Amino acid sequence: METCFDSKAKEISRQTDMISGRFDDLYKNQHPVILTDLVSKWQPMLSWTPKYLENALNMMDGLLKVYVSHDNQHFVNHPDVTELISMTTGDFFERVFGTTSTASANADSELEGKKRFYLRTHSMPPMLYKDVVVPSQAEALIRSLYTLPSKGEMIPPEASVSHGNQDRETKQSASSECTSEGVDAVITDNRPISFNKMTAGDDCSGKRLSPGGDLVENCPFFKENTMQLWIGTEGNVTPLHYDRNHGLLAQITGRKELILFPPEDTRYLYPYPSLSNRAHTSRVNLRQLNQEGYIDRFPKLCEAQRYRCILQPGELLYIPPFWWHDVTSLDNCVSVTLPWDLDDTDPIPPAILL
Repeated sequence: METCFDSKAKEISRQTDMISGRFDDLYKNQHPVILTDLVSKWQPMLSWTPKYLENALNMMDGLLKVYVSHDNQHFVNHPDVTELISMTTGDFFERVFGTTSTASANADSELEGKKRFYLRTHSMPPMLYKDVVVPSQAEALIRSLYTLPSKGEMIPPEASVSHGNQDRETKQSASSECTSEGVDAVITDNRPISFNKMTAGDDCSGKRLSPGGDLVENCPFFKENTMQLWIGTEGNVTPLHYDRNHGLLAQITGRKELILFPPEDTRYLYPYPSLSNRAHTSRVNLRQLNQEGYIDRFPKLCEAQRYRCILQPGELLYIPPFWWHDVTSLDNCVSVTLPWDLDDTDPIPPAILL
């Protein structure tokens, strides 16, 4: 049954040869975009087989903490939806990828054999982190997103930056404060997390950095303790939500389908009450829209502008802060998220504050 919602999707643009000025003018804080020519050249695209990942995670102490879903589909960090269980690395990879020739010892029934799992690390395992921050590939990403000074060249103390129809004065100072706060209320592909406030060319001591290894080391989205690894089964769903940070979703293995909405459509998306611990998640289940009478419970949804994409292996999706997104794993998937915090030049959409 087709609904008023079905015919309104717009595809997220795919771009190559992105340069920082174009990214700032057209996408940063404004609109999602897929970059197709960066992650496709990363070392993980060649080396991250299930066995390689299993070995990397085996080097960490203890059992893996893995999410399972009460309905075997939706994954939100909330006790009404998921629980966190402990698994051996070998058992997890057997369940997701079938990495051994024998069935899992715990798969005692057909239902158990089809159970879905989601692993999210809260930092990047050291062996895998080194694969992501290979200097040449990391610098290529930085140069696509930031305007870098030449070696020895100072960034002007003030620069006019355009965010959509709003021109803002930004101050780029070498004495940026290294403090901020973050919130972690849902399990999402871009976990809200604290970053040191930093601009290209500066570190937190105020010392000038030259383009190259120092910049990679100090870049906010290449921090080992904030970068995250996601490994999960086909059919996993992260329901409709928004994050309070910039997000980069790098797809390594498998495909993910994303449905996105701009912040100004928040009033059409039926978020949970503002004082609840799920305030930035929606009460709408996008998979039930074709059920008879379901859309009648959320009539304003028909006013929302939907965007969509299927993120392919080797692609990188930028999701601006406060953009709503729903994520479905179309295959067994391996992804990396590289979020970074808002700073005082980033606008807060008025619709989010209502």
